[in-house]
Amino acid sequence: MTTIFAALGVGVSVGIIAAGGGFSGGRPFPNPPTARDIWVVGANIKDGMTLDYSLTAVADASSLNSTHVSMTFGRSGSEWDVQFTVVNGTTQPVEKTVMMSKELTREGQLDESFKPYFESIQLSIFAVRDMEYGESPKYLVVGAPWNIIFVSASSVTVRVTSEETVQTQAGTFDSFVLSYKLAEKTSKIWVVRDMPLPVKAVVYDSADKLQYQYELSRAAGV
Repeated sequence: MTTIFAALGVGVSVGIIAAGGGFSGGRPFPNPPTARDIWVVGANIKDGMTLDYSLTAVADASSLNSTHVSMTFGRSGSEWDVQFTVVNGTTQPVEKTVMMSKELTREGQLDESFKPYFESIQLSIFAVRDMEYGESPKYLVVGAPWNIIFVSASSVTVRVTSEETVQTQAGTFDSFVLSYKLAEKTSKIWVVRDMPLPVKAVVYDSADKLQYQYELSRAAGV
């Protein structure tokens, strides 16, 4: 998916969204979003950029609690060599380089020893990468749908519900908030227009148990 869309392409995408429920609380359909409102995961990465996160992720196979995750991006042709440094509790830092596409999907083999760490990172910080709504672009417009989550016989739509100034360890950002409820607790993901990944998230499962939470703690080379 590219960040530049022809007027016709944007119009078709808005049509898909309208057919699937449309925006709620956002711009009216006669004034659809533009290419500037489209957010693409991995966009705006620069050679040498470093993003540090504090992360807690709970998964069946592995869990990371109060973990420091650092990612430094080095260009490798049209892809990225991403240097991960993971510090989980009192363990020694784990360092691995993983080749990833510009959309931040893994390319090639993954060292078995790093799999538990990488899977937890994929299911949390990178989870927004796998959201899709009728294969339409992700619009940073209040009311825009980003994903559908199926729970038993029902479904829940993840939408941009508000614009908000969010404070993180890395600083204060003007963000768009994705949110949804599977039970009583509301899950939220904070997305910033010029950042390649969300800057903060708190996400719960259908039993109101924490799935993951993370927060950007440092950004260099942005």
